[in-house]
Amino acid sequence: MADEDALPPEVLAILGELQADHERSGGAPLSLARLSKRTQLRMSTLRRFLSALEEAGVLKVELNEDGTGSAQLLLPSEG
Repeated sequence: MADEDALPPEVLAILGELQADHERSGGAPLSLARLSKRTQLRMSTLRRFLSALEEAGVLKVELNEDGTGSAQLLLPSEG
């Protein structure tokens, strides 16, 4: 894979944490605060990457009026 085709390390960190949490919690959403802390990304940076991943259909982001929220991987059904 060419370097220009590689995913940014931030995206890999986000997806890795969401996958690990999905396996631990059985697919429950992960709070953005916790995801930010685990990936060591600022909330603004995290939200920018999450928006792009949501547009790509990789995950779902829920934002609340108070600024909190959660993210959840959208995995194909395992049947």
